[in-house]
Amino acid sequence: MDKKAIFRVMSMIGMVLGAVGTLLSNWADDRELDMLIDEKIDEKLADRENKEDEES
Repeated sequence: MDKKAIFRVMSMIGMVLGAVGTLLSNWADDRELDMLIDEKIDEKLADRENKEDEES
């Protein structure tokens, strides 16, 4: 292989690794956001249950 072909292969590998890294980062951010949303929903439901218990 000549230098030009090696450079192209390495560029493609770098591009693929960058895309995989971006996908993993986005996936982790989505998981974190889902956990935060679930936590807030649980808090609101607990507050609602407490209010209903106090009214009874």
